[in-house]
Amino acid sequence: MTGLWALLLLGIPIVEVWLLLSLPLPLWFLVGWCLLTAAVGWWFARTEGLSLWTELESDVQNGIVPTAEGVDAMLVVLAGWGLILPGWLTDLAGALLLVPALRRSLLEPIRGTVRRHFITGPR
Repeated sequence: MTGLWALLLLGIPIVEVWLLLSLPLPLWFLVGWCLLTAAVGWWFARTEGLSLWTELESDVQNGIVPTAEGVDAMLVVLAGWGLILPGWLTDLAGALLLVPALRRSLLEPIRGTVRRHFITGPR
């Protein structure tokens, strides 16, 4: 699992820089795109509120699986962060996480993972 995280943390920025440099787009477009998606991402991250993390952490520490609404809000915040980070892959991931049908399909697998790996005690 550590190798996967290392690959993601090193590989994604390398691919992002390669994509930004290899696509024949003018600099003004790239800067404008980064600023636009960052503004949209900031708006989505702010609307869900940063207090969401405190609520989710409290649920997990108290042995409660987070609600579907809480996980959905977390995915919207992650989508916002994906849009804030400059790059095509992170923008694509952030935009995909804003699709309600995709978020709904991710809810139960995420809740199941939290239940298996983070919730201790009787299930």
